[in-house]
Amino acid sequence: LRDEVPGGVTVLCGESEGKCGMAVSVGKEAQARGIKAGALAKLASAVTGGNGGGKPDFAMAGAKDLTKIDEALAAVNTIVSEMVKE
Repeated sequence: LRDEVPGGVTVLCGESEGKCGMAVSVGKEAQARGIKAGALAKLASAVTGGNGGGKPDFAMAGAKDLTKIDEALAAVNTIVSEMVKE
């Protein structure tokens, strides 16, 4: 997805056996506008009490409170908007 949509940001979540993982991918054009996958993963997962990080183009995170996954995903747009302003 990162190569197909260079200006895009992708956040995927998956749950298995009571654990949730988050993958964040950021295209080159989006990176040029200030959006970094590692920072986005860290901030989005923090909504659930989790933590994450990675490189500017790809990052992984873990969620702790699975009841807050929807809230974390809803926060992505706001987080991305704040990153672009910086």
